[in-house]
Amino acid sequence: MTQNKNKAASDVSAALAPLSRRSVLKTGLWAVAGVSALAAGGFALLRPSPRDSLPVPAGLVHLEAQHYHLFSRLTEILLPTDGTALLPAAQVPVVNHIDGLLDALDPAIRQQLLTGLALFDNAAVVTHFKRFVDLPDADALAYVGDWVNSGVMPKRALGFVVTKLTHTGYWMDSQTWPMVEFDGPVSRRWGIPSRGNQPLPG
Repeated sequence: MTQNKNKAASDVSAALAPLSRRSVLKTGLWAVAGVSALAAGGFALLRPSPRDSLPVPAGLVHLEAQHYHLFSRLTEILLPTDGTALLPAAQVPVVNHIDGLLDALDPAIRQQLLTGLALFDNAAVVTHFKRFVDLPDADALAYVGDWVNSGVMPKRALGFVVTKLTHTGYWMDSQTWPMVEFDGPVSRRWGIPSRGNQPLPG
């Protein structure tokens, strides 16, 4: 699980690092935030949602309630396990796993991500007049697809990150492996020690 955690964190960092280096997250992306602020009646104060009153599990270190509800909604639409042989996503602590994944991020990148998550949720107000967490399934899926396939690099990066974290938070749980006949990393079975992320040969 540690190896999966480091790989996921590496992918997230790689996606967000260019934004940090070019200060795009503070310029282009926040131009979108400014529009969201006007539409939502103030970006700093999230538009109320029925989900805001739902309980949040104890023990989260990095994710706050708004982030928890966001990833819970992402889990519902990106992991449609109902009617399949897969372990129901509701039985997997996906958001807790995501919270643990954030441990491996550089603090500055982690803070940018957390801010971006709030933007991802609120920007839906511009086009749908409600936050992402309140969108119907079809609209929510289309919204995620719009971010993942956006021609605007900051939006595309955040779209990639939220989907990557959601899928990883599910599949990194060993409870999900038997359903796809996966018995764990071969490095574990063969007793091969992890050497972390090694550079490619020059």
